[in-house]
Amino acid sequence: MKNTNTILVVIIVLLAAGFLFYTNSNKEGTTLNVVGEAKVESLADQVSIYVGIETLQKTAEESKNENSEISDDVLTALLKADILKTDIETSSYNIYPEYDYDYQNGKQTLKGYKTVNILKVKTKDFDKVGEIVDASIDSGATTIQSINYELSQDRQNELKTEAISKASEDAKQKAQATAEGLNAKLGKVKSVSIQDYNYYPFPLYAAESGVAVKEAIADTVIQPSSLEVTATVNVVFELN
Repeated sequence: MKNTNTILVVIIVLLAAGFLFYTNSNKEGTTLNVVGEAKVESLADQVSIYVGIETLQKTAEESKNENSEISDDVLTALLKADILKTDIETSSYNIYPEYDYDYQNGKQTLKGYKTVNILKVKTKDFDKVGEIVDASIDSGATTIQSINYELSQDRQNELKTEAISKASEDAKQKAQATAEGLNAKLGKVKSVSIQDYNYYPFPLYAAESGVAVKEAIADTVIQPSSLEVTATVNVVFELN
């Protein structure tokens, strides 16, 4: 009898546990996971010119010193062209050994040390692009790495807010349509995550010698280009 009572108690406990698990599971209810997407277009309000100063010398010290002198000349020329110092920054700076390769004999010969300094020059005056390129090349810069149509940080922030807001509206509309199609009622939002936010500058010129770019844009009128800002959000709704 004692064993029978013990077995009955165990069964009751297990049934009670199962009931609690069932009721707790049902509390979660049905959820609907929706992805909202949006794209916003805007004209570029900024141009960035990436100016390269490259020097090659027998030693790293000589290469660095020569590069520093030319970089100072370029900076001085840009300031004379009414470019604010705050609109000029170092994008990248590297010193590395440069080799000549004899692939036939499997040998390499040290040519010297190359220093590469890339300056990013920003302007909202599209008419000044040619002047910036001219000033840079005439004062010793060797390459124009790229000229990009871009969005200023303030404009990026505005468009990011707009794109995320529209993506959220898209998610809500999709969720509402799904709920209606299922004869259900859309409940409250359980969770939200921003999966993606993208903005890519548009290159006007890329990786060409400074002289080539200078000649190419000599008679070119630089006009703002349209850029895209996209956003994606993931929203989980309750479905009643």
